Amino acid sequence: MTGHIECLDDHGQGECSGPVEFRTTPDRDDFRSFPRCEAHFAKRLAAADRTRDLRGDVPPRWFDPAYAGERWDED
Repeated sequence: MTGHIECLDDHGQGECSGPVEFRTTPDRDDFRSFPRCEAHFAKRLAAADRTRDLRGDVPPRWFDPAYAGERWDED
């Protein structure tokens, strides 16, 4: 049985584009998937990339320690 699924991120705004499918992101450890259109999934992937950057052991390319005198590691 197949039914119509709606994009989780639309919120009635009509900003979806592309097919809505159940999709998972690389920053989830539980491998759960959620219904998103192509456009909202692309935004979610960008957010997942940023999350992985912030949780990494090595500083991402965009990190500049001179910007605010911060360090990536605790040493």
